Amino acid sequence: MSIELHCPQCEKLIRAPDNAGGKHGKCPYCEAKVYIPMPPAPEEEEIRIAPLDLEAERRDAELQREMIRYAASLDKEKDTPMGAAADAAVPSGGLASRRMEVPGEVIDVPDKVEEFVVAMRASQLDVADRVAKELKRTGSKARDYVEGIMLDPAPPPLGNVPKPLLLGFLKQLVQRLG
Repeated sequence: MSIELHCPQCEKLIRAPDNAGGKHGKCPYCEAKVYIPMPPAPEEEEIRIAPLDLEAERRDAELQREMIRYAASLDKEKDTPMGAAADAAVPSGGLASRRMEVPGEVIDVPDKVEEFVVAMRASQLDVADRVAKELKRTGSKARDYVEGIMLDPAPPPLGNVPKPLLLGFLKQLVQRLG
């Protein structure tokens, strides 16, 4: 297909190739300098978009939360006497060597994770490092909790940090927890 235009000097019809659009050329009749306009953009096919199924989204979110709760309940089973005996049976270098809980110490993992995120947002790296060390003493609890948040399509708002930044901070925390 070609671009059709009229010469502004002699007003004769001129045809130019499509790739000449946006350039200047000479009229073949009067040799006047002529600007060749860009060809009109082809009409794009309209994409059909389905409406959002809020019920399906709600079910997916509830399923995700249930998976996180299930993973947390499995973690709690490790804390029972039966779970502790199973951990003790693991050879050196396994779970038993990673568990560093201090008897009687209570660490609120969700609060500490939020404290870590807020410290990172404020560039208080010494505070974030201290909190990461505290979380590391919980064994796998903190790591499981953070990984659960990272898998959640709608993670809880932590310190009013945008989701992409939050996921970056949580990824760093998982790396620190080992």
